[in-house]
Amino acid sequence: MAKRLFITILKHYLFWIVLFLIGRIIFLAWNSEELTGIPLGEVLLSLPVALYLDTAMACYLLIIPFVFSLLSLALRKPALLKINNGIHLVFLVAFFLLVLAELSIYDEWHKKLDYKALWFFGNPAEVFHTASWSQLLSCFLGTAVLAGLSYWIYKKYITEKTVAERSHHWSIFVYALSIPCLLIIGIRGGFQTIPIQLSDAYYSKHDVLNLASVNSVFNLASSCIENANAGEPYRFVSPEEAAKVFAELHYTAKDTTVMLLNTTRPNIVLVVLEGWSADMVKSCGGFAGVTPYFDQMAEQGFLFNNCYASGSLSDQGMAAVFSGFPAQPRTSIITQPTKYQRLPCISKKFEEAGYKTSFMFGGQLSYGNIRSYMYYNDFNKIIEGEDFPAEIPQGKLGVADEYLFSRQLSELKKETQPFFAAMFTLSTHGPYDFPMTKDLGWGGKEQEYVNSVFYADNCIRNFIEAAKKEPWYSNTLFVFVSDHSHNTPKNYAFNQPAYRRIPMLFFGEALKTEFRGAKYESSSSQTDLASTLLHQVQLDAGEFRYSKNLMNPYAKRFAYFAFEEGFGWVEEFQYTVWSVSQGTEFGKVNTPMESARLLHNGQAFLQTLMDEYWAY
Repeated sequence: MAKRLFITILKHYLFWIVLFLIGRIIFLAWNSEELTGIPLGEVLLSLPVALYLDTAMACYLLIIPFVFSLLSLALRKPALLKINNGIHLVFLVAFFLLVLAELSIYDEWHKKLDYKALWFFGNPAEVFHTASWSQLLSCFLGTAVLAGLSYWIYKKYITEKTVAERSHHWSIFVYALSIPCLLIIGIRGGFQTIPIQLSDAYYSKHDVLNLASVNSVFNLASSCIENANAGEPYRFVSPEEAAKVFAELHYTAKDTTVMLLNTTRPNIVLVVLEGWSADMVKSCGGFAGVTPYFDQMAEQGFLFNNCYASGSLSDQGMAAVFSGFPAQPRTSIITQPTKYQRLPCISKKFEEAGYKTSFMFGGQLSYGNIRSYMYYNDFNKIIEGEDFPAEIPQGKLGVADEYLFSRQLSELKKETQPFFAAMFTLSTHGPYDFPMTKDLGWGGKEQEYVNSVFYADNCIRNFIEAAKKEPWYSNTLFVFVSDHSHNTPKNYAFNQPAYRRIPMLFFGEALKTEFRGAKYESSSSQTDLASTLLHQVQLDAGEFRYSKNLMNPYAKRFAYFAFEEGFGWVEEFQYTVWSVSQGTEFGKVNTPMESARLLHNGQAFLQTLMDEYWAY
């Protein structure tokens, strides 16, 4: 009996995998014109790459037949078979309706069905008026045929014909215990540290192939969950008032830039530092002795001394750094492909200017859906943990920083100038299993973190000192910025501005001599990097509307940051923090009038941001 049940579950798995494959083939065939010029091998690779997400989705669906098999053993009611079959008929109709509806949606919006597209189905009349009769007829007729045929196969070959027989054999207990374990493993994508993400299906620079490999059901479910978590749009003031305040915040009386660089076409090496807090950097007012080399670079570079992280997670940091798009309080735009496709990206601006672009990370880019974001933004080269040689030792999250920097040096030796080479470190993220003696014996509960930053600083030292021997070094600007902050021995509250301060530094021979050792003391954000950097190389930054050119003396000085239930707003050396859910506020301001002004600015900014988020 148990053997029969095991075989039934296996047949259910294979059934759904084949259906997902059929849906994928339909999508590729429908969009065959977009495949012109793409090597056949790259197109076919979408099929095995998709198996990872397909398996996860199939495991979710296998919960139903597994539960009914246990109920059948316990109750022996024939009606259970009819209920199980009825549920699967509904699933099949919904699946093929989704597959076929996505064809027209992709033609119109070049995306798969997501939360926003699903929202339009709340008004059936509009859908019927928008779609042609041929489209509607093809969709419904195709769904009826494919779902009907699949259901016939399901009833004939997949599902049980009779209720399960009672048995006290030990194998029944093995079945009841092992199947849930296998389903959980499949749902999370294996035993790896980071559970499966949409990014795991991304592998190509051609977005049509990535969308083909993404499981449609998984994609729709992820989009609905993320948007449900985002909460309702924030409403503090009228739309007109919000637009007015936002425009005033970004108004500059004169479009001018203090040029920090001695060239308009430097090589750029962008180092996104995992979880570096300003508290770890003496030159930012932090502890001494943790980052001695970074402090040495600060003495020769241009330091943004009051820079704030926009969010608290790496995926939020990526959107802030590369797209100049601020973090949202309860979600992340990076996790939603149909939304981040509306964002600009600095890599594209550099590529348009003739730069070779690359992105490197020593771990799994699937975390926070970062892989799909990077592939969509068409970096010429993307390297992650699985691309490092097997003989390089890896920690729980991936290769340590020393190996990441070493690989970057090797890659840059072969790179054509000018290049924009971005990299993302990971050794300052728990579990801190980096290959170095932990020499710093202080920090309390954050001692591991403190030592990890000390180790990362040493890796930067080795990287920069080796880079100085390379011919491209003399024409290179190094940019260091943290993705988000981290708790430190100072133990600031999570929503305090002091907690959110991070280092941001320009360093290298491309920097003019008169600016080396200087500091930018006013409030700034990591979102401002995009506009500031593009202006330094005289590239258009108009698309980055949330990013300020910090080197324009007429730009307003402020920084916004988000946390789960609210936001913080910093202007120079005043700040206010507002909890949206509780309606409470705390801050440090000079007068009650200033308190009201800062709160008004922050609320108008957040409202504008979230309105745009929902519009995407």
